[in-house]
Amino acid sequence: MTYEQYLESIGENGVIFVGDADTVADKIIKMMELLGLKRFYLHLPIASMPHKDVLKAIEIYGKEVVPKVKKYFKDKSK
Repeated sequence: MTYEQYLESIGENGVIFVGDADTVADKIIKMMELLGLKRFYLHLPIASMPHKDVLKAIEIYGKEVVPKVKKYFKDKSK
């Protein structure tokens, strides 16, 4: 992967989800809407990150990202 391809992958329309909780949640919402998805599965690269960082990422995903995504779709269905 070239550096330009990497930047595209982490960008707004890319397939790699990185950033703060709001950035990741917004990107998940956009992808789910765009592709008509009902579910989203996140894969964390556990071998390339320190264990404490993986645990922190899981915590942020569960406590901040998922609730924002769920709230968005709950509010949208009203």
